[in-house]
Amino acid sequence: MFLDKVTLIVFSLFCLLMFTGCNKTGVNHSCYDESLVHNDACTTGCPGFEGCDGNTYCNQCEAAREGIGPK
Repeated sequence: MFLDKVTLIVFSLFCLLMFTGCNKTGVNHSCYDESLVHNDACTTGCPGFEGCDGNTYCNQCEAAREGIGPK
């Protein structure tokens, strides 16, 4: 009986983390554009790029990989 309660608690915590762990903190969700997300390689040049979420990314390609467009 004790093991069943522990299993239920662990399972509940796992589910809670699964449903809340995917949200990025501090992301302006009205700025996020899923169509920008890609897995292509980006150049290593890092002139600095300010995304529409107010964060600075290495370049526009890096921001787009996160679904963030220009400001």
